[in-house]
Amino acid sequence: MNIQTLVQSPEEKQEKLEFLKNWEEIVYRVEVSEYEGCYLMVMEVPDEEFEKLTNIFQSKEEAMGAFLSNAMEYGWEVVPDSYVVFHAQFDGDKLLAGLLPKDKDPAVFDHLHLEEMVREMAKYPRVVVYSYDVVTYIKDIYPEIDSKLYVIAREISKVKGKAPELEELAKMQSANMETLEDKLKFIEELITKPIKIDHEEMVLPPITRPTLIC
Repeated sequence: MNIQTLVQSPEEKQEKLEFLKNWEEIVYRVEVSEYEGCYLMVMEVPDEEFEKLTNIFQSKEEAMGAFLSNAMEYGWEVVPDSYVVFHAQFDGDKLLAGLLPKDKDPAVFDHLHLEEMVREMAKYPRVVVYSYDVVTYIKDIYPEIDSKLYVIAREISKVKGKAPELEELAKMQSANMETLEDKLKFIEELITKPIKIDHEEMVLPPITRPTLIC
């Protein structure tokens, strides 16, 4: 298990580690590095360490879940090792929403099956969207989504000042955007390949970047 958090100074490191007093059996490793004016702490705990706790918990997985819940109370989050791309659009007056999990095929849900889609989305530690607009369609039924979001347009804006609309950006890449599935695949390409904007190329930060602020 890898988890991460942000602090304003290295001196705050000990505060973030206070929860470990409840987990004295666990052996871990922490690395601290500078990150966008803050300091990024990444903790690595081998999964095998949780085997030590099966005399307290019913399984290794239950121990890992309890550890993560405790860590999150102190401002830690999982370093994502997978993601799902989310996009939505209207077909007439009906909403269509789509998911594209890493290394899987896209799936499309109509407005009657959004809760089913959210249950699938909740399995992933990171949700990738192009712009925040589409999040508003499901925010009421999945308020936790903000803690998992990677918003591509925000990352582009940090470099370019303003991000183009998705369709405009697709034209710059000569990408096919006929169907919702096409759009999901294009959005995934944006996080895996260089992007051409204004005759220049940029590479987005990795989706593992923290959603937290310091």
